[in-house]
Amino acid sequence: MIALRQIQTIEGDFVTIKLPPEFQNYQQAEIIVLPFEDSIKKNNTETFIQRFAGSIVDFPEIESLLPEDRDSLE
Repeated sequence: MIALRQIQTIEGDFVTIKLPPEFQNYQQAEIIVLPFEDSIKKNNTETFIQRFAGSIVDFPEIESLLPEDRDSLE
C-alpha cells in the first residue's frame, strides 16, 4: 500500500495535492482530510488534561505489589 501524508496550507476552501510518481499507475485515490490542530493553537497542560482525561486506564502502582510479586516482574 502506498501512502502519502502532507501538511498543507488551506487557501479558502481549496487544498492542492501534488502526488509523487508512485501514484501514476493508479486512476483513483482515497483522500481523507483532517484538520491539523497544531495550526489552531498550542495546548497548555490544562487543555491537554481536559482533552485526554479518562482516555488512559488506571494501572495499580508498582509500590502496592507485594515484595514477592516485584521479584517476578524483574
